[in-house]
Amino acid sequence: MDNGRYIWCRNCGAIHHVSAFDRSPVYAVAAGEVHEKEADDWRDFMNSHAGHRLEALQASGKSFFPQGLVFDPMNVAYVQVSNGEQTLLLRRSRSSIEEPFAYQIVEQNLLQSKVRLEIQAQAIRKEMQLHFSWAPAEPLTDEQISFFIAQFREVIQRIDAEALCATEYSDMDDQTSYSELPVQVIEELMDRCRGHFPSVQLTALREFVERHRDSSDVMALIKHSTVVLARSA
Repeated sequence: MDNGRYIWCRNCGAIHHVSAFDRSPVYAVAAGEVHEKEADDWRDFMNSHAGHRLEALQASGKSFFPQGLVFDPMNVAYVQVSNGEQTLLLRRSRSSIEEPFAYQIVEQNLLQSKVRLEIQAQAIRKEMQLHFSWAPAEPLTDEQISFFIAQFREVIQRIDAEALCATEYSDMDDQTSYSELPVQVIEELMDRCRGHFPSVQLTALREFVERHRDSSDVMALIKHSTVVLARSA
C-alpha cells in the first residue's frame, strides 16, 4: 500500500517518493540472458543529496488523475502533500514505462466541487430479484422494489456527503468512491417502508439492507466529486 511519504530536497527541488518498490531489483537483457541488479532508490537519493536540506512530505489524500484511469502506469497524476506548515501540489509523470516516476512541484491547487451521492439502483434491483432469498416472506414484486429504491433515493438527499467517509475507492476513477450505509439512514429508510410492506417482508427487507450495507456491496453509497486544477493565487 502507498504510504504517501515523500522526501523534498530544498537545495535543488528534487523529490523522492518513498515506497515499497525502492529496493526492487532492476532487470536487463544481455546476450539473450536476463540479469538482475540490486537497487536501493531511497539510499541512492539520500547519498545524492547528502548535506542538503531535506524535508519530509506527507500526502493529504487528495489527488487528481486528468484522464481518470487511476492504475494506468503512464497516467499523469497530481498529488497534494504537506510538510506540516504549507500545502504543495506535486505533478507525477514519466516519459516511458521503463523509467521511474518523476515528481515536481507545480504552482497550482486542487479545487473540489460539492460531492454528490448516488445509490446503486440497478445492482439493488438485480440482487433483490435474482440472488436474495426472501423466505419465509414472499419475494418482492417489481412495484415494491421500485418503491423501495425511490424511498432510498429520497433519504440520501439529506445526507451530508462531505462528512461521509469513503471506505472503498473505484479502480477506474479517482473521483468515485463508496461509503458504508450509515445506521441512521437504514432506520429512516425502514420507517418509510413501514406500512407499505407486510411485517414478514419488512423483516426480510431489513435483513437485506443490513447484509448488503458494506462499502463493497450493493447498498453502499456512491460518492462522486469533481476535482479541477486551478492556478495558485
